[in-house]
Amino acid sequence: MGTKMAVAFANIFMAKIEREILTQSNTKPIVWKRFIDDIISMWDTSRDKIEEFLLKANSFHPTIKFTAEISEIETIFLDTVVYKGDRFLKESILDVRTHFKPTETFQYTNFYSCHPPGVTKGFIKGEALRLLRTNSSQSIFEENLRNFAVRLKNRGYPAATVEKHLSEIKFSERNASLSNKNRTAQKKILPFVTQYHPALPDIKETLMGKWHLIQNQPQLRNIFKEPPLLSYRKGKSLKDILVKAKL
Repeated sequence: MGTKMAVAFANIFMAKIEREILTQSNTKPIVWKRFIDDIISMWDTSRDKIEEFLLKANSFHPTIKFTAEISEIETIFLDTVVYKGDRFLKESILDVRTHFKPTETFQYTNFYSCHPPGVTKGFIKGEALRLLRTNSSQSIFEENLRNFAVRLKNRGYPAATVEKHLSEIKFSERNASLSNKNRTAQKKILPFVTQYHPALPDIKETLMGKWHLIQNQPQLRNIFKEPPLLSYRKGKSLKDILVKAKL
């Protein structure tokens, strides 16, 4: 969006606009939540009143226009579908499921692409965790996880690798995955940064094999209290070599 502060400025501007719209409107939502330019709201009034509110909101500022999907059953917010499931009739609790855009092609990075092994594991677990967090129904979560596994295998990922990483994500751990982690308690670890190449030996094994040399030195032991975190910087791709950014 241009400068680093663009999102912050947009948030401040939209907060002012929406506050004035809601204050001046006679019909107000019972819930109104916004993330940058995506809003979810809940109403206890008629559809005509909601459309009237939308019409006034779109005439409030010349450059700000709202579009809305009005439904009594479900609505899309960010990458989730918020809907009335089985729990709504019994406990008045809304459920969520992962939303996939109609244009989504699932073109995951090929397994044999030149990436560090940790990238493969991180990508699989990261997407599986996203599915865990964005599906409140166990059956829908497990269905999405199976579909994810099929797509990975279609992109060349070995079945054993897929099953190993996906088996670590369990629906029983969903509540823990939704809670905020205490990042202040995490250890400060010095990164060891290098450029990845598939012909490189196992650098982590080499580092850990020689780590005792640092631990045996009292002064170094006080400086380097934890083993380094192996990090890879991005190397030049064919695009970087063939395409010049400057004319």
